[in-house]
Amino acid sequence: MTEKQIEKNRLLIKKYRAVLSSEKAKFGGFFDNNGIRYYVADLYMRTTDYKGVITYKKWFEKNFPDDIGSVVLSLSWSSAYYELGKENEAKIYAIDTAFQNVYLHQLLFNKEVSLFDMYEDQYNILEYAQSVVTKLKKRITTSYLSWLSSFIQSEEYTMPVNRFIALNKLLKDEHNSEKRGELLSHIRQLSVANKERKK
Repeated sequence: MTEKQIEKNRLLIKKYRAVLSSEKAKFGGFFDNNGIRYYVADLYMRTTDYKGVITYKKWFEKNFPDDIGSVVLSLSWSSAYYELGKENEAKIYAIDTAFQNVYLHQLLFNKEVSLFDMYEDQYNILEYAQSVVTKLKKRITTSYLSWLSSFIQSEEYTMPVNRFIALNKLLKDEHNSEKRGELLSHIRQLSVANKERKK
């Protein structure tokens, strides 16, 4: 990316953050029906401003506390933390990336993908991962990919991810509303426990 392109992206970051700030000032909160908050994170990644990525992440979580994020955001957070030398946080969001979409990591390494017979929402499906993987490959470094390749083979990664898959396999075939609620609670707890490791 040229200096001119980087500067253009920086100006877009300022523009869209101003739009979000104006919205909050005017309405007392955010509506962001156009998903600008996700686009801003991607702009930071394009400029390889990793400190900016994490500063924005903290602002995002403060202002959108109920937003569960996305696979794109989780990979961005993981990559940025790695580039800043914060490996523990990079691990947390690598695992969260898998929770957001169990297929993306396989696609990043051009592996043959096996479908899981599990409950899937509209974003945790192979087709969604396929729709974003080309863009995401452009955002991450070969150094991060090399680190990630090793990490996803570790027990630290496979244990929670396999547990997530197992719970969603049970959820797919469970029709009792009470038992489904219990399974969903376990899945949420798995995600919370992973993120709490940074504290």
